[in-house]
Amino acid sequence: MNTETNYRYLLSKCLPFINDTEKVLLRKAYILLRSEYQNRAFFNNDPLIDHMLKLTQVVVSELHLGFTSAISMLFSQTDAHKAEISDLLIENNLLDVIKIIESLKKISTLPTDRLISNVENFTGIMLTMVSDVRAILLSLAENLYLMRNASVLPVLILDNTVKKSVNIYIPLAHKLGLYYIKSELEELTLLQIQPEIYNNLAVEIDQKVVQSKDFIQRFVEPIESDLQRLGMNFTIKSRTKSVSSVYSKMVKQNVILDEVYDLFAIRIILDSPVDNEREECWKAYSVVTNLYYPEPSRMRDWITRPRANGYESLHITVREPSGKWVEVQIRTKRMDNEAELGNAAHWRYKGQTGAFDTGKWMNSVRQILESPDYKEESLLGQDIVSKLPEHTIYVFTPAGDLKKLKKGASVLDFAFELHTNIGAKCSGAKVNHKIVPIRHLLKNGDIVEIITSKNQNPNIDWLGWVASTRAKNKIKRILKEAEFKQAETGKEILRRKMGQLKMPYNDENISKLIAYFKFSSSLELFQQLAENKIEPSIIKDVLLGTVKETIEVPVKKEVPLPVNRTSENTIIVNESAELQGYILAKCCNPVIGDVIFGFVLVGGGVKVHRVTCPNANRLRSNYPYRIMNAEWSKIAEGSYFIAALHVSGIDQLGVLNSITQLLSDELKVDVRNIAFNSKGGKFEGSIKVSVRDSRHIDSLIKKIENLKGVTRVKRLV
Repeated sequence: MNTETNYRYLLSKCLPFINDTEKVLLRKAYILLRSEYQNRAFFNNDPLIDHMLKLTQVVVSELHLGFTSAISMLFSQTDAHKAEISDLLIENNLLDVIKIIESLKKISTLPTDRLISNVENFTGIMLTMVSDVRAILLSLAENLYLMRNASVLPVLILDNTVKKSVNIYIPLAHKLGLYYIKSELEELTLLQIQPEIYNNLAVEIDQKVVQSKDFIQRFVEPIESDLQRLGMNFTIKSRTKSVSSVYSKMVKQNVILDEVYDLFAIRIILDSPVDNEREECWKAYSVVTNLYYPEPSRMRDWITRPRANGYESLHITVREPSGKWVEVQIRTKRMDNEAELGNAAHWRYKGQTGAFDTGKWMNSVRQILESPDYKEESLLGQDIVSKLPEHTIYVFTPAGDLKKLKKGASVLDFAFELHTNIGAKCSGAKVNHKIVPIRHLLKNGDIVEIITSKNQNPNIDWLGWVASTRAKNKIKRILKEAEFKQAETGKEILRRKMGQLKMPYNDENISKLIAYFKFSSSLELFQQLAENKIEPSIIKDVLLGTVKETIEVPVKKEVPLPVNRTSENTIIVNESAELQGYILAKCCNPVIGDVIFGFVLVGGGVKVHRVTCPNANRLRSNYPYRIMNAEWSKIAEGSYFIAALHVSGIDQLGVLNSITQLLSDELKVDVRNIAFNSKGGKFEGSIKVSVRDSRHIDSLIKKIENLKGVTRVKRLV
């Protein structure tokens, strides 16, 4: 047929469900597409427009989809955002077509190199990537059309199409209840994969069909007669297994064709009231077994005790006088409907281990497609939309493996999904070939390559950067292990210190320290020691009993106070600390703007700490009589303090240069020292700068954090 004839044939298939306006629009689309496709050919060099018209006929005639789907399929090989095409669609309120075409393109670009090992997840990502279920049905139609034209496909295209048929579209058609499409795809794929086996088996089955035509009639006649005599209402159907189904059974059961007993199956469907279903099924069973010898080992009673999925039926295999075996299935209309349409549908009990996350949704789509009053718009109903898998995303490894993650998952979630060790050393990732930090949130279809660093270690912040319970638990376990490892270091420090003091390392001495520092356990004591938060001299005083618990002389008489004070218990601090009888603590490096306090030194003078200093709680708790209030004086213009910042991030081209340029050129900050290390795709280091006050520090931190590649900046204490 020529192009115009193909169009008119498509139009004739659409006439039952399109109105006059849509008929005119279909013609406009056809004329526009002739121009779009005029220089493009199908694989056999036929005009591409002809194949798009034929493919759309499959959509309309075999999937029974409507006008929107037909237009979407016609335009699927074009750029829907091209001016002429988008104008046509937008002017005619066909915005859904643009969405469907975009969804089809997403499906077509999914990596399929590792499809066999990713079947369930691959189907899942298809479902989560599309905004309209019709895109999946159109993708199924396209696969069917390509398989029907397998003889003209290039080898690589054919191999990929067969792989998709076997692993995606055959199961999908089965789950949708499109059994005729499933069966045809199975036949076509077997023909391509093992053509010799298919052809030989097809000839043998055809011969048996011819030979058995009269046999089946003779087999059924006495059953019909006895059922009628009992006054039962029934229908008897017979069917021959497809070539692919027969071959599958021969392989699984390791039998020859003559040993496939259900090559011809008889199904007795009774029209029985619900109250009498079991009784009438067993009556029919008695009729069959009175006429033919049953094989007890092949008897399946799923009426007395239905399968877990709800499937109900009696299956028996009987031998007629000539010695041939025939499978007979007995069920009621209700049972038959449940098996085909309900929760016990055929695809649920045919050897499957269970439905995947979107099973209920797929089941709803199938029921809509098979409904007598089906309308395409039903696919967009709220009942379907509400069942879409909204809380799952799927991402690929560079090798093509597919991982299922919780929506909101980050690079860290993905890393821990791969392996605990990879997660623990994750310092960033390349997502779709772009470097991103570990907090980066992933999207459906992302290709993620994890970057690791041997110097990386999890910290408490990571718990806020992951969405999955699995990743959180792994991080918690690693942190707990790190705590115990750190505690071992602290324990060894204490053991050596006691050895120097020639004191026994025992529970009594450890308890003394715990009680003095008011720790909750020895673990906390050891950790504080490992972090150098306990001065060795205090350990000696506590253990030797020389530590002073009280002091009778007022602080102001014991230590000379700074000259510039406003009260007996408050010191005024400025940049000339060393000249005023106090020093700024190195453990927290206070600067103007920080909330501070003074700590009276035994040897004289006052040390100024930030209230957030790691040592603040211990000093206030253990030496409350040595604590003084402290305030900042008005700092003279041009006064500066030294502050240290720790910077870490992803090591990408120019990131370190960006930091130094920001500080020296843009912010005009005096950089006193800068040191960075780079390993495994990650950098980290420290910067010492001159700052005016705490606001100045906060501003620097924010501006550095905004640089591309920087993941974290914190002030060192």
